[in-house]
Amino acid sequence: MLTMRTKTCKASALPTTRRNVRSKVSLLNMARGRGASVAVRAVMDVDEASFEAEVLRSSKPVLVDFWASWCGPCKLISKIVEKADNEFGDNLKVVKIECDGNPALVEKYSVYGLPTLIMFKDGEEVKGSKNEGAISYDKLKTWLNEHAGLTVA
Repeated sequence: MLTMRTKTCKASALPTTRRNVRSKVSLLNMARGRGASVAVRAVMDVDEASFEAEVLRSSKPVLVDFWASWCGPCKLISKIVEKADNEFGDNLKVVKIECDGNPALVEKYSVYGLPTLIMFKDGEEVKGSKNEGAISYDKLKTWLNEHAGLTVA
């Protein structure tokens, strides 16, 4: 299963609630007119069939998030991983791999605990980059700097 890295949403499609009024107004201002489309980044789901093409052949560093739907800590870091994808922009590719449906990748990369983050660069796992367990955004930024040489622009 492979999903697109970018999705298009219509600013006018957001429900009007008190909590997201500011977001809706910002999207509308960015779109410069009602009904215009705005590109929104989305973390890509990768499976065993697409792993080589999307991760190993990538021209930029790839943060791989191994997760499972039943894993509480995986849900906690989901937003943190998405934030990194947005903030690091085109300098970093972020993908998610659902463990239950991809046992060969779990075995190959020795994923014993969830969530597990692994950095790949130039088609190989960066030695020492495996991180098991939940992580804060500040620690993730430090981890990305250490293992991929990336800083937020």
